[in-house]
Amino acid sequence: MKNIAVDSRSFEFDDDWLVMKYDSTPYYNHQFKGKRKNSKGLKKEMRAVDLIALNPDDGSLYLVESKDYRLYSRQKAESPADEFVHKVLDTLTGILPTALCSMRDANGRHADCQEEILHRQLHEAQKMRLVFQFEQPQKHSKLFPHAYDPADMQNIIRRELGMIDPHALVIDANTQRKVPWGVH
Repeated sequence: MKNIAVDSRSFEFDDDWLVMKYDSTPYYNHQFKGKRKNSKGLKKEMRAVDLIALNPDDGSLYLVESKDYRLYSRQKAESPADEFVHKVLDTLTGILPTALCSMRDANGRHADCQEEILHRQLHEAQKMRLVFQFEQPQKHSKLFPHAYDPADMQNIIRRELGMIDPHALVIDANTQRKVPWGVH
């Protein structure tokens, strides 16, 4: 099993999966992070999802974002669903140039092993899946047990990114069984 640490969580994938942390690649950090300007010319940070994982059984390329607000409350004004949408779009903007334009060694292989994994993932992918692993504290209300309704967040994500994955998922520890990996 492969264990990939994301913040305080550990994602567990079968050994035959190709998994990488895109935002730790040199190409992303040197060529994309902080390089975009909005329509008013103001610098806007390029963001990335936490994991890109290829399931070799069905060719699904998963873009996975993990947020855990059970211990620390959310401080950003942007909604979690909107943040996920922007991270997915920014990631999609960067993954093809990363796979094709990053530094290579004398044998033509990517100088960074994470970039080599990304190149293989894009070459072997058959479809794309979007997963937002979102943990939040329980509120003491039977009517509204969460600050953010996972169904509403999922509807926003599907509306904004349905052309990429019409079945995008918003999951937590209770609905983890919907994906083919474990989180601890």
